[in-house]
Amino acid sequence: MGSHEPSYDVFLSYSHAPEDSKWTMGTLLPALAADGLRVCIDTSCFRLGEPLLLEIGRAVERSRFTLAVLSPAYVVSSFGELENVMAEHLGVEEGGRRLICVVREPCRPRLGLRSRIYLDMSNPETYASNLPRLIQELRTPGNGGLGATDPDPRSGPAQDMPDDWDGTGSC
Repeated sequence: MGSHEPSYDVFLSYSHAPEDSKWTMGTLLPALAADGLRVCIDTSCFRLGEPLLLEIGRAVERSRFTLAVLSPAYVVSSFGELENVMAEHLGVEEGGRRLICVVREPCRPRLGLRSRIYLDMSNPETYASNLPRLIQELRTPGNGGLGATDPDPRSGPAQDMPDDWDGTGSC
């Protein structure tokens, strides 16, 4: 993706469990869109007939941030895991921060997510007080790592690795 302008400000990564989906679609999405943020969400932005995994990758790459909506259902979701790992990896490749987490319902996510500073949105009061901060973060230029230079010139993006590279350091 490099220095290209992103298509979206944020990709919403959430569980499709009924309560999570209802909150994401009925509360969070309208608030972000009302503030003028360009929101990528699977139900309206994923192209029909395309492979789901490729659409997830496209959403992560074309969004400045991936916003993980954490809940007990999210932390056991394979697709949620895939989306947030892709965002973390892209952030490492670009030398920037690509993943932001909000807690919709108290839960215990994996260590990589627990180590992040997150926003509590688990009740109406914390949601109302933290929504402006979330919107400000999603609007802050440069946070998404797009256009960032690689801090180590010896390393390059994953596509520059040899075709037979097996990830162990030997080909």
